[in-house]
Amino acid sequence: MSDKVPRGRGHGSRQVILDAALGLAAARGYVGTTMALVRRATQLPPSSLYWHFSNKDELLAEALEHGHARWRRGGRRWAPATDGEDLREALLANIRRTTSGTGDAKADWWRMGLILAIESGPTVGDGPRERFLRIRAQVRAEFEQWWSQATDLPSAHVKTIAQLTLAAHDGLFVHLQTDENADLDPLLRRLADGLVEIADHLRDAPEVSPAVAARPPMTYEIGSSSRERLIAAALEVAAESGYEGASISRICATAGMRASSVYWHFENKDDLFSAAVDDSYRAWHRAQSSWLPLGADVDRATDLPVMLTPLVASLRDLPPFLRIGLMLVLPKRAEPLPGRDRFVAVRHQTRDDLARWIRGALEVDPPDAEEMATLLVSIGDGLLFAEALDGTDMPPETTSDLLAHLIMARSFHAQSSH
Repeated sequence: MSDKVPRGRGHGSRQVILDAALGLAAARGYVGTTMALVRRATQLPPSSLYWHFSNKDELLAEALEHGHARWRRGGRRWAPATDGEDLREALLANIRRTTSGTGDAKADWWRMGLILAIESGPTVGDGPRERFLRIRAQVRAEFEQWWSQATDLPSAHVKTIAQLTLAAHDGLFVHLQTDENADLDPLLRRLADGLVEIADHLRDAPEVSPAVAARPPMTYEIGSSSRERLIAAALEVAAESGYEGASISRICATAGMRASSVYWHFENKDDLFSAAVDDSYRAWHRAQSSWLPLGADVDRATDLPVMLTPLVASLRDLPPFLRIGLMLVLPKRAEPLPGRDRFVAVRHQTRDDLARWIRGALEVDPPDAEEMATLLVSIGDGLLFAEALDGTDMPPETTSDLLAHLIMARSFHAQSSH
C-alpha cells in the first residue's frame, strides 16, 4: 500500500490554507471570507479544504489560533519584572515588545479578532469569536500575573489594571491602522508612566468600587426622512453582517424602500456609509456636553474625570460612527475602503477637541496635550473592544477616574521638567 499523501491533504497544505484564510479574514472579515475565496487563493481543490476543515467557522477559528501561536513564537511574551528593576522601565520594555510588528501579516490574527468584535450579527459564526475570547483571556491572565508579581496590589485591582493594559494594546493597534506613520514610542512612554501612576493610586483605593445607577443607553437621533432612514438601515445591517455583508438590497429592504431611493440621495454604497459616519458622529458629539472650558477656580483633578465620564459611558453603546468606522479601518486592504478617510477625519476632530480641552484645563504645551488626547482616544477604542468582547462591568465613573490619573501623571511630570 502506498504511503503517498494525496495532493492538498498533507501538513504543508494545511498551513497554506490557514495562512490564506487568515489573510482573507484580515482583509474581508468573517462575512466577506468564503471557502471559495480560500480555495482560489491556495489553488487547491475543494476536497482538500474539506479534508482539513468541515466548514468556514472551523477554518477561521483554527486560522486565528495558528496566527496567534506564530505571534507568540516571535518572542512577544511579557518578561517578569526582576528585583531592583525600575517598574516603569520594565513595563515600557514589555509594552514595546507586544506592540511591535502590529502592521505586518503576523498580526492578522489580532486584526481578525477585533473585526469579530464589531461583526456580531447572526451571520457570524461562534467558533472564531470563542477562540479569540480564549486567547484574550490567556493574554489578560498573563498581564494579571505580571502586575501581581511587580506590585503589591490586591487581586481586584490587579484585574482592573490588567484590563486597562489590554485595552491600551487594542486601542494602540487601532491607532496604527489610522496613522501608519505614527511615532508610537512617545505614547508608549506616556502609557507606562500612566499605568504606574494608576497602580500607585489603586494601592490606597477600596477594592470594591461604589455601586452606580444603571445608565440608559445613549441615543443618537438620526431622523425620519428617506435619507435618514437609509442611513439608519445601513447602520443596522452593517452591525449584523459587517461592511461586506451590507448590500444595497439588504439596506433598502431594512428601510422598506426601493433601491432607486439610495441613488436619489447617494452616489453609491460607499457614499452612503460616509454619510452614516458623518451623521452619527455629529449626533454623538452633541451628547458630549461636558467638553466645556474650565474656570480658574476648579479642581482639575476632579473635573477631568467628570469631563471623561460621558465619553466613557457612550463607548459602552458602541456609537454607530465608531462601529462603521472601525469596519473601514481595520481590514487590511491594498486599496483602503472608501469612507475610511472620513472616519479618520472625525477621529482627528475628536482628538483635537480633547487636546484643546486638556491644553486649557491642565495648562500643558500643545504637543503634550495632543499626545494625551491621542492616548485617550486610543484607550477609548480599547475599552470599546473590552465592552464588546469581555463584557467589562467597571462603572464609567471609575474608568474615567483611572484614565484621569493616567493622563495627569505625565502632565504634572511635563510641567515640572520645564
